[in-house]
Amino acid sequence: MTPARVPTPCIGLCSTTYGDSVCRGCKRFAHEIIDWNRYDEMQKTAVITRLGQLIGDVVARYLLVVSANDVREALVSNGLRYRAAESPQWWAYDLMRQTKGRIGQLGQCGLQKRPEVQAMEPWEIWEAMNADFMAISEGHYERYFRQPLSFD
Repeated sequence: MTPARVPTPCIGLCSTTYGDSVCRGCKRFAHEIIDWNRYDEMQKTAVITRLGQLIGDVVARYLLVVSANDVREALVSNGLRYRAAESPQWWAYDLMRQTKGRIGQLGQCGLQKRPEVQAMEPWEIWEAMNADFMAISEGHYERYFRQPLSFD
């Protein structure tokens, strides 16, 4: 039995071609995007695991997943793509990303605002989540992967 292939997290908004070290779309590092097709399944899984952990942390700051089934149903009924094998938090992130937070009632989608963000509109929550995910990804890259330049 062959192991399942790990699909790319690419969402088609790559900014690394413009010089970003971290993609503004999928939040992978430039070298991960370049080398993705050369990675073995274990390396790909490590990238997906990191992204999933970061997504889970970011979503948990803003939203509670009250019903994973309702989140999945919101994605399916709106014809939105999602990574079925990943966590409901990743699904919530995909739902917010693809709708840019313009999804109407969060409760109908199986989501609830955390008390700290009750005053925020869903689109504001999406923008804050995306900015946080980017900042954390850039920080991770700077800490673990950035090579100092000779003039640093």
